[in-house]
Amino acid sequence: MDESKLILLRRSIETDIEKWVSDGSVVLVARGGRIVMHEAIGYSDKRSGRKAKINDVLPIMSLTKQLTAAALFRFIDRGQVALTTRIAEVIPEFGKNGKERVTVREALSHQAGLPMQHPVEQWRDGNEAYVARICELPLEPAPEGVANYHAGAAHAILGEVMRRLDEKKRPIHQIMAEELFQPTGMIDTALSLKGRSDLAKRLAPIAVRDDSPDALPAHDIEQIAEICAEVDFLAGGAFSTAYDQFRFAEMLRLAGKIDDVRVLSPAIIEAATTIQSGSKLHGLFMVAAERDHTDAFPANIGLSLYVGGEGIFVTNMGTLSSPRTFAGSGFGGQLFCVDPKRELTFVHLVCGYPQLYGARKRSQRIADLIISSVVD
Repeated sequence: MDESKLILLRRSIETDIEKWVSDGSVVLVARGGRIVMHEAIGYSDKRSGRKAKINDVLPIMSLTKQLTAAALFRFIDRGQVALTTRIAEVIPEFGKNGKERVTVREALSHQAGLPMQHPVEQWRDGNEAYVARICELPLEPAPEGVANYHAGAAHAILGEVMRRLDEKKRPIHQIMAEELFQPTGMIDTALSLKGRSDLAKRLAPIAVRDDSPDALPAHDIEQIAEICAEVDFLAGGAFSTAYDQFRFAEMLRLAGKIDDVRVLSPAIIEAATTIQSGSKLHGLFMVAAERDHTDAFPANIGLSLYVGGEGIFVTNMGTLSSPRTFAGSGFGGQLFCVDPKRELTFVHLVCGYPQLYGARKRSQRIADLIISSVVD
């Protein structure tokens, strides 16, 4: 690794903090499983002067989706459900208003014909109530050639699929903990903060530092942590640290095994890191890209993971990444990324968020700095 590039990375993040683009970052970079950088830069709350620490607990926003998917992969590995299973086979009341044919694979890959987003307040009553709302909705097919990102609905449904299939009748936060967090060694990760006062004490607040027009109002984003501290929300309500996200990403890089514990099968990870959305464009960013005088770019969605693919376009995985690179992504720039060709894993968790499209372009810059630091 070229240390001078990591110095540039540090300076780049510090400049963003000075310009109020963001408050701070926790960055972890590893090569072949060996951590070469793990630093907290700036503030976990700039307005209060609270300095960032590497063990800060952050709302990880839509990185939660990859965790939910991985827990569901355990059910697939055990033969309890398949990628071709229709959602209505498990949740009968879902199978109406045109949604009868929607499959688990389509929900995992944001191709289920569900709304892109709902008011955040609809999450307050919990996942089961939210799923009940979704079941009553009609199918909303995306425009031809577009994958419409499901901000909340798909992974809420997938969480309910797990809950109904679970032979032990566990609540969903317990399923997530026992199926994924514990075997992966993610001791500082939780879905909601109920019973986790140890994490709540280290929690960094959500703050949006960007009032430019984009998909989600700042007020909605800033209340997510308050709602999800008490509510199990499968699409965006988990709390974690950079190190725990690194362990999760490394487990995926190592074909489902970490510290001699088999968490997932190599087969399901291969499927998850293969593009399932074909050549469809990413619906979430089309308006912002047009406003930026930039071509719309491919969705490149696997089974909830995002895949680099071929070509050069705006991507939070960096323009220098290899085609098999895969990532998880959350609002404001929350990111883990694995470039298997380079044996490179990195995590960037953010305090003080840019808006969606701005965060994507910022993540691209940061990712390219990290990737270009690999010299041998």
